[in-house]
Formats: sequence, structure tokens, C-alpha cells
Amino acid sequence: MELQCGLCDHQYSQPRVLSCLHTYCLSCLETLVKKQDREGEVCCPVCQQRTLLPSSDPSTLPSDPIAGMLLEVKSVEAGAVTCTSCEENSSAVCRCLDCAAFLCSNCQGAHRFMKCFKSHRLVELEKLSIGDLASPVKLLTCTKHDGEALEFYCNTCDMLVCLKCTAIDHRMTSHQYVYINDAAAVMKERLLYLLENGRKRSEDVRVQLLHMEEKIDHVQVEKTRVKGEVDKVFHTLLTKLEDRQEEMRQDVETLYQRQQQFLNTQGKSLQYDEERLQAGTRFVEKLVTYGSTSDLLTCGKLVTSQFDLLFKQCTGNDMKSSGEVGVSVDYHTFSNLLNRIQIKIKTVPKIGVSSPVTMAACSLGAESRDAVVTSPPLKEQFSPSSSKSNVSEERTFGKGNDTASMDVTELHKVGSFGKRVEKSGDSPHIGCIAVGANGNIYVLDTYSWLVQVFDKEGKYRFKFGGRGQSPGQLQRPVELATSTKGYIAVRESTTDRIQIFSDTGQFIFKFWLHSVHKPRSMVIDRKGRFLVEDVGKGRFPHGVVIYNSDGKLLTKIQCTEISKLSVNRYSLAISAQNQLLVVDHRANCVQVYSEEGRHLRTIHPRCSRLDIRGIIMDQNKLILILKNRVDRDSWYIGGLVVMAKDGTVLDKFKFPEKVVTHVALTHEGCPLAVLLGSSDIHVYGSIHTK
Repeated sequence: MELQCGLCDHQYSQPRVLSCLHTYCLSCLETLVKKQDREGEVCCPVCQQRTLLPSSDPSTLPSDPIAGMLLEVKSVEAGAVTCTSCEENSSAVCRCLDCAAFLCSNCQGAHRFMKCFKSHRLVELEKLSIGDLASPVKLLTCTKHDGEALEFYCNTCDMLVCLKCTAIDHRMTSHQYVYINDAAAVMKERLLYLLENGRKRSEDVRVQLLHMEEKIDHVQVEKTRVKGEVDKVFHTLLTKLEDRQEEMRQDVETLYQRQQQFLNTQGKSLQYDEERLQAGTRFVEKLVTYGSTSDLLTCGKLVTSQFDLLFKQCTGNDMKSSGEVGVSVDYHTFSNLLNRIQIKIKTVPKIGVSSPVTMAACSLGAESRDAVVTSPPLKEQFSPSSSKSNVSEERTFGKGNDTASMDVTELHKVGSFGKRVEKSGDSPHIGCIAVGANGNIYVLDTYSWLVQVFDKEGKYRFKFGGRGQSPGQLQRPVELATSTKGYIAVRESTTDRIQIFSDTGQFIFKFWLHSVHKPRSMVIDRKGRFLVEDVGKGRFPHGVVIYNSDGKLLTKIQCTEISKLSVNRYSLAISAQNQLLVVDHRANCVQVYSEEGRHLRTIHPRCSRLDIRGIIMDQNKLILILKNRVDRDSWYIGGLVVMAKDGTVLDKFKFPEKVVTHVALTHEGCPLAVLLGSSDIHVYGSIHTK
């Protein structure tokens, strides 16, 4: 690994880490701060990212624990290690793995004969391996309570604490803390997730950079070609056009210089993005591989903040063609030719990584066995279409349906994946499933009060939430909603509170539902506003309550066209035009309102009677969720109906199982379903391809 500072080209001396995860010597950073003369910040000379430095003192920056460890390794190899346990500065002869200290011969003798060091492990320098230095048990001591080891990690305060701290300043009644080993295990899982995504983003940027280089070469070729066309045109116009010819050549040169300058600027930006992503992944890889538990917790928040910033900044549009450049001549209007010959070129759009951003976060807590994924792999599951089997035994969707006019396609199950079991004896309690803007699948576990996250292939990624009263912890969660902007909202039943998380599970903020007396369905519109359906209670009218993106109450839309709102979930949806669609379960229709609350129209399915339970918007089409009555008192989800905006029924699907309790739709149009009493999420073939 490199131990050379990028500023002085010498071996690191007191290495410090910037927020971009680039490491430099402390003395080099002090010189850089004076040279840049930026108040309260320093700019990285490699990637140009700014790091806040309120005191303008680089010594306040965090140390690079991995670089420091490797410097120790190099010192051991060179035989230039002094005792770190006493003040004699004598040559070290061994290392105590429990104290994480080098010992001289005198300190070695004390360690061997004093009872308090009886269990400590001493290794002579000649026998010392890199593993002994890479993973020492660093028992940090508390700054408030002398001699007390920092054995716990407080989730509420985001800091290491000792046993006395837990009894005085961090009591269990208002703080949540765990052992540092458990906290480090969760942080390591989160960092590994960031590492994996960082590598993918870095590869995406590298590919875009290669495309950019090809684009720049293409610009040179096109410049030559267009110049040739200009020469040919002006050769036809003979001497009268020679002056104009030279002018046009200059125009071409100027335009392509601007275009090339524009592309070079974007290419440089991509290089900075690649360098920042590579620096981050290198740092996390070293930290995860060689860092101790305290290293993971000390640097984990810094790494998470940097990757959140990188995933937001290293994005852009897909690279598109800049268009063909040519010269057109109107020979019939020769007198106006000089003014009509023009060079037209389209502006090249900004180029960047277009893949969506995922972060990871985990709540602190123990986990048991891995999620179970059944064959075939979900990468193959999310592409096949539904099996087209016109069954003769039709299941009744609601009451009195006549399905003779259209065949009902039975959805073909292509696989499943399992909810992660937190501990032995846990019961399956899936309360809700939702698909995020990044394609991840969010599963609400109402038994453990947490949200588990799976990627689009069904692989378990991480979890967040958990029982508790601290910000980010949940109290009887009942519903999930995802936003096109990437964040996730969780509604709680006992507190009438909604908590907002990033797509990586990071807590953002919370707000309480005001003017809502009996909340049911919840959605987030394209403006980031929160809409909650209020069934009403007593003298309070039913309707839809709207909050802005900060959780402040805006208005309440009274749905007077509906006699009684449904108590079922999925009865509220948002169209691409930001119109509200509310299910009228008694009239078996959908009422449409503007975002200001004005009633626009009523959509009646142009089909025999359907018993509508809910609605999902997908690709500008309405997906009706139908009821299935199993017995006198039991109603479940029976199937899906694809319907156009005018009410024309385009397709009908039914689930092969009779006790479907929850349903969602992936971006590929694959239904996800949860069965009664099951901890598995079933995946079916896409409904888009019929």
C-alpha cells in the first residue's frame, strides 16, 4: 500500500484525512491551508472537494488509522521502534496485543510479573505479523472518567461511552447503547455496502470517461470533415465566395473549439468524480480490511457523509450524440447565399453517471441467518412475462363478476426471497412492501418494528429502524411510502407520526399528523409532498390531508363525492400529472381530484362489476387491486386489472394463491405479493408484456 504523501512525495508524517477521504501529512496540510488562505475550509489539491475547517487547524482533522498502522509495520521492519509504554525511549523488544503498545525489556518484565497484566499477550518483534498490528484490541479510555474503558456505543449521541457514562449521562431510559463489537459489526456491514456501491459508481464513471475520450477524438474527425464540406461549397462559388470561405472556416474552428472546451471541462469533472470515488473506495477497503472496531466507529460517520455527498454529486444524464454538423447551400438564391450558409451544431449535454444512488445504513443490533433466496435467481425472475394460461375455473373477483368477455391470466410465479429472521422464534409479520426509486424493495416488519431492504435481485442489503423512541427508531409502524426523489416515509400507528429516511436508511426528520383523525393510505407525490387519507371520525369529515416536503400542514381535500372512504390500504394513488386518485369502494370506481382539491372526473371500469380494493399507478396506467372473498368474513387480494384512464379494461390477472395480503409492483412490472402467515415475498412474471 502507498505510504507516500501526494503533496510532499515523502512518507506520511502524522497522516490526516480530509472529508473527500484523501490523506496527507499534517505539516503539508498546514502549509496548504496557509497557501490557499480559505477561511474555515481547505480544498483538496487532487479532487478539488472542500473540507470544512472551522478553526483553520488541520490537527483537528481525523487521523488515518490504516496509514498509521502501516507506518508502524514499516518501523518494525526497519527495527526503529521505541517503547511506547514508558518515557525512556528505549528500543522496543516486543508488542502487547492487549495494550496495543510496544514494550522495552523493562516494561516486558513488568508485563510478565504484574498480576494486572497476567492475561496480556506479548509477541516479540521478530515474530510479529502484520495481522498482530492490523487488528489490535485498542481499549480506548474515557476522557470524563479516568481509567474507564470505552466499552459501549451510544446510538442516540453517536459516540463511544464507558460503563459510568451509561449510568450518568447516557441512561437507558433516554439513550440507546450497545457493545462496541456489535456496533462495529453493523458499521462494517454498512461500509461494505458503501464499498460495493462505490466500486460500481467508480466503474460507471470510468466507462463514461472512456466514452468522453472517444467523443473528443470524434470531434477532431468531424472538424476535419466539416472543413472539407466548406471547401467544396466555396470552390463552387469561385472567387466571389473566397472571403466568405475563410470566414466560414473560422466559424467552424471557433464552434469546435467551444465544443471541445465544453467536453474537456466535463471530462475534467468526470476525472475529479472518478478520483474521489476511487479514493473513497480505497480508504473504505483499507478501513474494513485492517481497521479495528474503534477505527470503524471513528471513521464510519465520516465515510458515510462522504459517500452520501459523492452519490449526490457524481450523477448526471446519459451521454447523447451531439448531432451531425453540415453545410447547406441554396443555389437558387445566390444573391443571398453569403448570409444563408450557416453551420448548425447542437449543444452537448452534460455527461455523468446515470445509475441511481443506494447507501446503506443499519440500525445497531444483532442479526442471525441470511435471507433465503429460492431458485431461479431474481435477476432472471424480473424479466419473464406472465404465463398465458386461459384457465376454465375462474376465481370470482368480488361479487357477481362476469369474466366471460375477457380471459383472466393467472400470474406465473417465477421465484421468491425471504424476509430476514432477526432471532430464533420470530414470527413472520410483514406489514407492508414498497419499491423505491432505485429499484430496492423495502419490507416493513411489524413484529421487530424495522424495515429490511433488498435489492432488485432479492438479495438482502441492510435494515433500519428498530424498537425505540429515539430519532430513527420506530413505534408500531404500519405503512411505508416511497418517493421519486429517493426517500422513504414510515407511518406509525400509536404516535400518528411519520419518519423520513434516505434510501440508505439514514434518518432525516419526522413530523406528526395534524388534522388527521383516522389515517389509512399514505403516498408521496412528485413534488415531495405527503398525502394521507383520513377516513374521518364522528363529526370530522373524511378526505385527503396534504403536508409539504417539510411535514407542515398545507390543506385537506374533502372527498364529498365519496360517501365513505375505504379502510383498506392502497386506496390512494398519485398520477404522473400529480392528480389524486381515490378509490370509492362502495361505488366501485375511482374519483380523480386536482392537487388543489377540485373534483375532475369519475373513472368507472368499462367491464362487468369489479370489487375494487385498491389502486396502483404504473406507466401511466391504472392497476386496480381486486378483492377475493375466501369465506364470509375473510377478504384478501384476488388479482390485478390493468385499466386505461378512460376506464377501458386492458388486462386481467389473478394470483394463484387465495390469501394474498400485501402487493407491490417493481419497475419492470413484476407483481410482488405476501401471503398470510408467510415471511416470503413472492415474485411473478411481468404484466407489461401481455
